Amino acid sequence: MKKRYLSCILILLILIQGCALNQYQLAKINNNNYLVNFDIGIPKEIQTRINSALKLRAGSTSDKTITIDITNYKSSQYDVYSGNSLRSLEKEIKSSLKITINLDKTVINKSLMSMKRYSSIELNPLAEKEMLNFIKNEIFDDLYNQIILEVSLIDL
Repeated sequence: MKKRYLSCILILLILIQGCALNQYQLAKINNNNYLVNFDIGIPKEIQTRINSALKLRAGSTSDKTITIDITNYKSSQYDVYSGNSLRSLEKEIKSSLKITINLDKTVINKSLMSMKRYSSIELNPLAEKEMLNFIKNEIFDDLYNQIILEVSLIDL
């Protein structure tokens, strides 16, 4: 009985260590100055969210200014049809943008993408429009979180 208990504890500890379950550390992005430049096609919702998080601080003591260029925003919608119905069964919305981070002499280029899919067969046209707005807001949140993650990885 005691060997079984010890072997179960040993297996559990190995699994926990193998999965690398650690406490996440929140990266602070307030240590540097950020200058964010947007392309014309970037939606205002994304611009306001990023500008609220990454501001150029006038009274900061840090000499490093990180320049972030956000360009090439593309959004597409794809309808999935199947069977005898005239309406689409599902809709897929895909958005992507390109981010360029300039830190001193290093330049990092990343292409970020977010894709969401939802069932549209049971929705009336008004509910479908509201669902589309909800999904677009979810995509904006996802792109914002990806940008903040990329910027915080630079600070590490």
